[in-house]
Amino acid sequence: MTIRVGLIGCGGIMHPHVEGWKAVSDRAEIVALADVSPEALAQRMAQVGREVNVYADYLGLLADPNVDAVDIALPHHLHRDAIVAAANAGKHLMTEKPLCLTLDEAADIEAAVKKAGIVMMAAHNQLFFPPVLQAKQMLLKGDLGKVYMIWSFDCSERRAALALDKSTWRTQPKLDWGWRSDPAKMGGGEYIDTGYHPTYRLLFLAGQTPAEVTAMMGSYRVGLGEEDTANVMVKFADGSLGHVFTSWAMNAPGSRPLLFSIMGEGGQIWAEADKLYFQPIGMQTPAVTEYPGWSYARTFRAEIEHFVDAIDKGYEPLHSVVEATNTLRVILAAYNATDSGRIVTL
Repeated sequence: MTIRVGLIGCGGIMHPHVEGWKAVSDRAEIVALADVSPEALAQRMAQVGREVNVYADYLGLLADPNVDAVDIALPHHLHRDAIVAAANAGKHLMTEKPLCLTLDEAADIEAAVKKAGIVMMAAHNQLFFPPVLQAKQMLLKGDLGKVYMIWSFDCSERRAALALDKSTWRTQPKLDWGWRSDPAKMGGGEYIDTGYHPTYRLLFLAGQTPAEVTAMMGSYRVGLGEEDTANVMVKFADGSLGHVFTSWAMNAPGSRPLLFSIMGEGGQIWAEADKLYFQPIGMQTPAVTEYPGWSYARTFRAEIEHFVDAIDKGYEPLHSVVEATNTLRVILAAYNATDSGRIVTL
């Protein structure tokens, strides 16, 4: 069966999604687009490469009987309403992060998905980095024994080009971030946006229930008005620790920035985007696994293949409502901890 897909939200992040859908064209096809912007609709139509139905209002797309599933990539504050509407319309759905902005909204989503009986997948593409999946397999096999600490990183140095007006050299330019400049639409700053990635990666690798959260955040370069850097510590129910460091102001440690680092009783595992290192205790040099030909774009293809498999075979995706809600719970606790200066118990 070919799955007929509608895209809700045709902005920039939908570009790699479309390429992912085109890569599984033998199993799924894009049949409809929805966006309030005619320009965005035209761009995605050109990328799809053929005429499909277009809607200025996603409710029209959800009413289309020729749509089986939707791929949602809207501004954060619109996620809850669109996800609930899609579930109520009986459409399988994949949605970009974050799941939504509050735990009450997450509960609404969980109830709608459960009632509809549809497949709902959180589009956590960084689960599909090859070293993340291999490290998870190693942890499940017990290669490190008891895990003590997991670091998870997602950082990038976002620096404006040097202007020739020297009076601007010591100032932080106010960048135009569109809707991301509005905390009410964003739900916060860097941490609820890019920081969602290292947080769900941490929870995926740990495989444990988060129990306590503390955090410090700062703004150093971007000039958002909200944080551009977050430093978050999680204590899990089994006593192990997790640490998220995420930033739009600076890179992660190392000449080739780290993706994650895991310490356990049997040694350590760490990774860059295209390499995984395993160094058991007593070994002076690590074993290295490389992933030639890896590209970030391939993670979108992999997550879409996983979504299609989940629909075809009737199983729950790696990350659905529960996992996406747990990620949001840690993020909201980190904001609370930052504001209060306290450890937040979950």
